[in-house]
Amino acid sequence: MRQSGFPITLTTDFGLADEYVGVMKGVILLINKGVPIVDLTHGIQPQDIRQAARVINSNYKYFPPGTVHLCVVDPGVGTARRIIALHCDTHFFIGPDNGVFSPLINGPESVDVYQVENRKLFLKEVSQTFQGRDIMAPVAARLASGMSIVHVGPRITRDSCVVISLRDPLVRRDGIAGEVVNIDSFGNLRTNITKAHLNRIDLGGHPCITLRSYAIGFCKGSYDDIADNMPAAIINSSGELEVCVKKGNAARLLRVGRGERIFVHGHRSGCQDADLAS
Repeated sequence: MRQSGFPITLTTDFGLADEYVGVMKGVILLINKGVPIVDLTHGIQPQDIRQAARVINSNYKYFPPGTVHLCVVDPGVGTARRIIALHCDTHFFIGPDNGVFSPLINGPESVDVYQVENRKLFLKEVSQTFQGRDIMAPVAARLASGMSIVHVGPRITRDSCVVISLRDPLVRRDGIAGEVVNIDSFGNLRTNITKAHLNRIDLGGHPCITLRSYAIGFCKGSYDDIADNMPAAIINSSGELEVCVKKGNAARLLRVGRGERIFVHGHRSGCQDADLAS
């Protein structure tokens, strides 16, 4: 049995209360007992394809070339939806063709896409409800062992793949309208506004941020520069605009959930968001 130095990352909406994550790892180790397995996250909200797409696209680059990124956020399991494998930017990706790889397929990097249909690579019995275990995990294990991606099935065009909108923010010269797309375990409000978006507008050195009826100050430094128990906006380690509360929980304090609108303007009197809300 060949051992591999190429890691496999796992991104799922399974959580950790049930056996699903563990048994997928078991299948991988049956095929390639030496492969390093990294849990990227199992905390994707149930069936939230957009959240999974953002997580994978933001984090795959922090792993070595050759890493296999396995994503099982699969509301359409057991239907006619395809399973696909991608080679992009020296990394491999495998998951359902449901839009979870949209940023890669739409991105600037060259992408080779294959439909996973070589049954010789699957477990002998394939369930209609757990193809992450029976199809994707075995294929990921073999890709990590050095198997060429061409063996998974026929090559398909990137244009034939399912692509979904990640709901990018509205960027105008005088401001940005975005939304809260995730809330982490600390209660930090992560948005779809990035540092790159902020660089496209004139903030006048003092951006004004509104969230519901709250005016949020912007901190250019680190969490330590924020006053205790006060909400502030900061650029997080993923390059996203994030609203946090030092020694507190922003989601609870502000009573904000995913999908809440957030507005960024250059510093000006009143700092109203009405002109961007339409």
